[in-house]
Amino acid sequence: MTRVVIVDDSHLARLELKAQIEELGGLNVVGEAPDIIEAKVVIEQEQPDLLLLDINMPSGSGFDLLAQLTYVPHVIFVTAHDDFAVKSFEVNALDYLLKPVTQARLAVAIEKYKKLQTPLEIDSRFFIKDGQRCFFIALEEVQAFEAMGNYTRLHTENGAVSVYRTLANIAERLPKEPFFRANRSWLFNINNIAELEQESGGTLEVRLQNNLQIALSRNQTTAFKQRYKL
Repeated sequence: MTRVVIVDDSHLARLELKAQIEELGGLNVVGEAPDIIEAKVVIEQEQPDLLLLDINMPSGSGFDLLAQLTYVPHVIFVTAHDDFAVKSFEVNALDYLLKPVTQARLAVAIEKYKKLQTPLEIDSRFFIKDGQRCFFIALEEVQAFEAMGNYTRLHTENGAVSVYRTLANIAERLPKEPFFRANRSWLFNINNIAELEQESGGTLEVRLQNNLQIALSRNQTTAFKQRYKL
């Protein structure tokens, strides 16, 4: 069951969205809020999978809310204005719905979310927007993932770029091989290990082919040794 939070300063709009969500099935509204102040509390408490978010609200915009969150769910913007469509995709929103929202249009947006939940394959690609440049990076090209708050930095042999997804969001979709969780902040591709060194405290440190060095936590050192029979 997908957990949903609705944020909109209009009580009627929240009621309509809630009714439409219930009609679609497979979704559970676990919270709602009329402004970004209450929304921040609800989102941090409930940690929903999906956020239906208005943009223009008296207490601040939906973008202001996203900037304040430590936990960022997937976002579908729902607004009466089309002025912010481009900006919404800069923060990797799944969709941008204009009010009044039809059941059919909401269903299309929800389907985009469902497709994101399918496991990634090694040839899956990440869409990257870096300034004016837009391009794709194949999963197999990524040597390591680094947590950067609401963003994740993808390290490749050609440098690093960031995507607006938390490391937790990405980690839950990665195939078990060839990726390994080093600690709370790092995931790395074992196929890109250039050197493996044991530290004085018994933990391991890996150096990747791009010379990036990552220390494994004590627990993950044990897990790594067990998995790879070291």
